[in-house]
Amino acid sequence: MQKLRLLILHKGRLAAALIAAVLLVAAAVCAPVAATYARIAGSPVVVVDAGHGGMDGGVTGVNTGVRESDLNLVLTRLLGEYFEGAGFRVVYTRKNAEGLYKLTDSNKKKADLEKRVRMIADASPDAVVSVHLNTFSAASRRGAHVFFARGSEEGRALAELVQEELNEGFNVPDAGRAFAALSAEKYILDRSPAPAVIVECGFLSNPIDEAKLLRADYRAEIMHAVFRAVAAYLMRNEAL
Repeated sequence: MQKLRLLILHKGRLAAALIAAVLLVAAAVCAPVAATYARIAGSPVVVVDAGHGGMDGGVTGVNTGVRESDLNLVLTRLLGEYFEGAGFRVVYTRKNAEGLYKLTDSNKKKADLEKRVRMIADASPDAVVSVHLNTFSAASRRGAHVFFARGSEEGRALAELVQEELNEGFNVPDAGRAFAALSAEKYILDRSPAPAVIVECGFLSNPIDEAKLLRADYRAEIMHAVFRAVAAYLMRNEAL
């Protein structure tokens, strides 16, 4: 298990080369986005939240046992790089494998979530993206799903744009169907002062999704889809 985590978090030469290739292509896409924001006073702020961490590993892969928390961290690093390359200011809630709680906290899960919410409030962001991975009792369930806070119209608008990108690039060609963005009562979504989404990038209970998420090129592609949607949402709002 430890070797698998190190393989994901400290990518080998081949994985690094694959990511570099995808980032090179993505840079061309990011360039017009960066140019657009260069004309706007102040850089938009996006909070990028890697779900789980520390003692809370989240769900695990059906074949490899890979921890959700480890993959979430890799995915959010990629997402943050896209935003930074396009001129956004990025605030990460979690930059390493540790959880956001103290060892002395009696309820570490609650303390972790409260710390994330405080970081989001302090950042005064324009958008919040929390990255997670899913699980389900039926191994056949797969695909990327997006959630927003119930009653948040701006959250819904952001979620629908992200879901549309994921449907077009991944869900329809890979899973054979599109999904709708869904409302959910989640601590971070409900307490975010800015439009916020939880992006469940796939099901670790599905062997196909798991295998894809272990590929560096796939992770880079799916995070770029999320980036494009969030950037489009923020540019649309600036134009209003």
